[in-house]
Amino acid sequence: MFKPLVRQIDKEAQEWLPLSHDEELIAWASLHGWDTTDAQAQRLLARQTLLNAIIRQTITTIANHTFATPLDSFEVRPSQSITETISEAAQSLQVFNFWGDLYNALIPQSERRRIGQFWTGEQIADWMTAWLLAERPRRLIDVGCGAGNFLLKAAQLMNRNHYQTELHGIDLSPLLLNVALAGFLMRGEASKIPALEVRNYLDFSLPHETDAVICNPPYTRHHHIPPAVKDRLQAFFKTHLHCEVSRQGTMAFYFLLKLIAEMPEGARAAVIVPMEVLDARYGKAARRVLCQQTAMNAIIHFSPQMNAFHKVDVGASIIFFRKGYEKENRVRHLTLDALPETDELMACLETDKIEKRDLGFGSLVIRPQDDLFEVSKWFAANSSDDSKADWRESGLVVPLKNLARVMRGIATGANDFFVLPTEEVHNRSLEPYVVPTLHRNREVQDIILDQAAWQILAEEGKRVWLLYLNNGHEEADPNLLSYLAEGEAKGYHLRSLVQTRKRWYGMEQRDIPPIFYTLLTRGNPRFILNRAGVRPVNMFLLIYPNSAIVKADAVEILWALLNSDFSISRLHSVSRTYGGNTLKVEPRELDNLPVIDPLALPAQARGEIKQAIADFHSHREATRLTRRIDEIIKTLLSAKYEAGVASSLSEQLSLLKTK
Repeated sequence: MFKPLVRQIDKEAQEWLPLSHDEELIAWASLHGWDTTDAQAQRLLARQTLLNAIIRQTITTIANHTFATPLDSFEVRPSQSITETISEAAQSLQVFNFWGDLYNALIPQSERRRIGQFWTGEQIADWMTAWLLAERPRRLIDVGCGAGNFLLKAAQLMNRNHYQTELHGIDLSPLLLNVALAGFLMRGEASKIPALEVRNYLDFSLPHETDAVICNPPYTRHHHIPPAVKDRLQAFFKTHLHCEVSRQGTMAFYFLLKLIAEMPEGARAAVIVPMEVLDARYGKAARRVLCQQTAMNAIIHFSPQMNAFHKVDVGASIIFFRKGYEKENRVRHLTLDALPETDELMACLETDKIEKRDLGFGSLVIRPQDDLFEVSKWFAANSSDDSKADWRESGLVVPLKNLARVMRGIATGANDFFVLPTEEVHNRSLEPYVVPTLHRNREVQDIILDQAAWQILAEEGKRVWLLYLNNGHEEADPNLLSYLAEGEAKGYHLRSLVQTRKRWYGMEQRDIPPIFYTLLTRGNPRFILNRAGVRPVNMFLLIYPNSAIVKADAVEILWALLNSDFSISRLHSVSRTYGGNTLKVEPRELDNLPVIDPLALPAQARGEIKQAIADFHSHREATRLTRRIDEIIKTLLSAKYEAGVASSLSEQLSLLKTK
């Protein structure tokens, strides 16, 4: 829809390239994570410059409202042709926020990551503003308003329902505030133009009279947040929330806590929160503050299969809450498989019956807020109620940490130097100093990696060798010395992780893991049997079965059980959930994955699983194996093997005594 407009803007922008490198432009580019010396960054800056000029020329009534930007100094005047084309498109295209969508097309999501800009669609904006406006607040403030979707939707609802609410918005980008203004003026909403300010929320406090807050905070990762900012925020939270917070928190984490600290008692908020903020270890502070200092009305999750936020792989939730703890408050956990109409959603948020209900668009569970205080994974709080599941009383299920040690794969600090393809190993005569490895999880889609599959990767030129230096005696080899000198010339020895080593090129030592797991996966989580003897890098988790499992010759049984639907379906309960069915599991999280204990299996079930594995090694069909394992587990949990459980448990005890 917008591609032809982008092409036309690019064609006209060529006349203005390259843009000069003054200090203001360099600072503006840096804010977005761009380098003005880069050709792609220059193209993006030219697009922004031209868009800003087109808005001013197309919407003549905007002149008295616009914000100055560092792009204004170029004095770009778009041609009449492109102005007319975009003006016609703005009138003809039936979209909620034309100017915001045009900005999104010009500056794609991949280029907005550093500044953390993720847009909210019209339907979700409708839910959030409807819930806040239902109590007719005096002042609603959109923190990080961006292109203005929340404010436009609020104005729309106010017109429809004759509400009188003051709208305010803050954002650190004056260009986006101009985009938001264009959206209001194009819709003829001049009388509803919100009070807008160019501000960084981290340097700004909410006005005391604010009684409604809406926010889709920037998703900026912790390593992009300056240490001085973290220091200041930690001191702020210690003073105002009386809690210590992790330095690993994202910008969204800090925004949420700062909003809660500054909101007046009784004020309401609707905030989009990445699930990582609630489910990661650093999120413990956010969970505690929400439980102790707010009354949550609802936590809305999106099922792993949904991409509620276009082209965004960050799993998101929405929290509706009121500032101030309320005893016996109940929280509605709503997991959505589809986007409901606003009236349907609001009806769910008004019910108070503590029960699980399946809806046409998802499922609803209502639980006491106090019960959430000790729950570490809030995404799983709306999963099926496993508290009554038969497997908890069966004696068959244990956390993975009872059966195996989980470690992260080898962190090299510089994969492009330490992880090499076969040709480079041969050309540099580095064969004595490398061991087989695996570089990327997409390179093994199966649940087994054998020598033949690894060899195919090697022949395809993949990086399958790890420079595995550790004892210092290798330094006499001139071939190795030459390669290390090249690494130093390129500055690899100065990287942060590398600098922590006694010898910068010395590698973390790992035994070959019998099983490894794909740490970050989209739709295909899998536990891989390591028949190739690789030592994977840190895109994988390494699983070392304990001595009892090894003595019982049950390593492959454990591997098969890990790949069962029983365990795979419960990864969401221990992982960080992202959009697009993407999971990320850290070692201590995988420790808690429920697994059928191979040592507790009745003899008949153990024999059937061994036969299924033997068949797999012949037919090599993963689906066929896992389907058979699922059937055996289902039978086990329905207690059809009860007669054999007692004898199996005695075998387990004898193994544990001898381990």
